[in-house]
Amino acid sequence: MRAGNEFVLSGRLEDAEFTFERDVAVGIDGLAERLSSITFFAGAGTYADKSARLVELVRELGGGDAAQEAARLAKADQAAELVREFTELEGHIGATYAKLAGYPDEVVRAIDEQYLPDSAGGPLPRSTAGALLAAADKIDTLRIAFSLGKRPTGSRDPFGLRRAAIGLDRLATEGGVRIERRLLPDDVRDFVEERLEGLLDVPVEYVRAARASAAPDLGGVANLARALYAAERTDDFAAVYEAYDRAHRLAGKRSDAAAAIDSDAFEHDTERELAQAVTTLDIDTANVSDSLARAATVAPIVSRFFDDVMVMADDDRVRANRLRLLLDVRDTLGRLGDFSQIPR
Repeated sequence: MRAGNEFVLSGRLEDAEFTFERDVAVGIDGLAERLSSITFFAGAGTYADKSARLVELVRELGGGDAAQEAARLAKADQAAELVREFTELEGHIGATYAKLAGYPDEVVRAIDEQYLPDSAGGPLPRSTAGALLAAADKIDTLRIAFSLGKRPTGSRDPFGLRRAAIGLDRLATEGGVRIERRLLPDDVRDFVEERLEGLLDVPVEYVRAARASAAPDLGGVANLARALYAAERTDDFAAVYEAYDRAHRLAGKRSDAAAAIDSDAFEHDTERELAQAVTTLDIDTANVSDSLARAATVAPIVSRFFDDVMVMADDDRVRANRLRLLLDVRDTLGRLGDFSQIPR
């Protein structure tokens, strides 16, 4: 048995040595030039196309020259003979070829870390360039797959999109990568942010509330969910919640609100006071405590509004304007999240 295993393994290692030497002779830049003849997957163009997208994505994520160079070379080993024989070496052998070609350590490490985390609890990239490249790779795969209608169904997930989404969330919440939500199409963003509900140690209602907020990036959504949960027992939270809830319950499902506030349609000073308060309210999703304190100052004005004004006035113009004002209250406070998702 030993002799048989040694014979097989020796043959495999000799094949690997032969293909390794052939790849090194071509060089990583030569391998990169061959990517235009290798399909990424059906309908998604070639690996050369993917490489170009990765360079642009890394740039949008804030990556510098090293990260962009790593993105250019990241998929070069898809053209390597060694990867065809040992697919588990993808990324790792590309990093080796980059090192042999004399590329800086930062570029080499990023290429090596591009697929991390490769499982729900797997290690994250340790380099900044590696984290940016890993995020770009996952964003690109998700965007392309969803655009081609490849969203996972049931237990089927042939492109590993759930793993990619969880990895992207972890890069944003643990890996320090700022991933702007604008980089994700709506369906991809929903898919990725749904995974936050299982990652964050807060009730899912707070994650869902934060997902509807004005937070500009994935990490901001996670931080906001945690902050809302931490503030839930405070007086400011209670005041903002009540103001949001009253405005939303009355105006949220109406279709006859005005498109914009018409100050000439105001009939009561409280309307003007509430409109002014909402217009000047500063909401910063990165500073929830201060924003809740500022937003709480609107709550007593909302209460006076309901005491002083009949929202459902007979006059169509006045009614539409008051409904618009309540929607503005809801939407402004809602920059901190959809409070209707949180049971009280």
